[in-house]
Amino acid sequence: MSSNNIVVVGSCMMDFTSYCKRLPKEGETIHGTQFKTAFGGKGGNQCVAAAKLGGKTSFVARVGDDIWGEQYIANLKDQNVDAKFVQITPNYSSGIAQINVSESGSNQIVIVAGANSQLSKKDLDNCINLISNASVLVCQLETHPDVAIKALELCKGISILNGAPAIPNCDTKLYSLPTIFCVNETEASIFTGTAIE
Repeated sequence: MSSNNIVVVGSCMMDFTSYCKRLPKEGETIHGTQFKTAFGGKGGNQCVAAAKLGGKTSFVARVGDDIWGEQYIANLKDQNVDAKFVQITPNYSSGIAQINVSESGSNQIVIVAGANSQLSKKDLDNCINLISNASVLVCQLETHPDVAIKALELCKGISILNGAPAIPNCDTKLYSLPTIFCVNETEASIFTGTAIE
C-alpha cells in the first residue's frame, strides 16, 4: 500500500474573488467591497481538505510558469500535500477563476484552464504505482475527461468522480468506473439530458 493513501488527480486554480453588494448586470461596472486571492480549483481544494482532515495526500496536476505556479506548489507543501507530481508547464498560465460574490451569496464564476488543459494521460504514466496503490482516488472534470478515465481505470481502491463541470453526451466510463459519482441537480440534468428538480 502506498504511503499516500489519498490521491487527487485534477485541477488547481488561483481564485481571484471580488465581493459586492449585488452582482453586476451585463455591461455594468459596480464598486466591490473586498478582494481576495486564494489557492483553489476543485482538485486542489479536495486535496488540501483531505490533508487537513489528517489524510496522507498526493496531488497530480499542472500549474503554469507564471508567478502563481511556484506559489501554488509551495502552498501545497505547506498544507502537507505531496506535490511531487505537480508539474510547472512552460508557456502556460496557471489556471485562474474570476469570481464575483454578492451579499446574498449569489456568484458568477469564469475559469480559464491554463496549464490544467495540458494535464494528460502521459502524466499519469509517471505515477501509475501511486494511483493503483491509492486507498482513495478523487477526480473532477476541470481537466480533460480522458485523464479522469485513465486514472479511474488505474485505481484499485475507492474512486470518487466529482462530475463538475458537467459534460453532456460524455463517455459512459465516467459513470461506470468510479465507486462514487458525485453531482448536484444541475450537473445531473446535464449528464442525463433530463430535468431534475
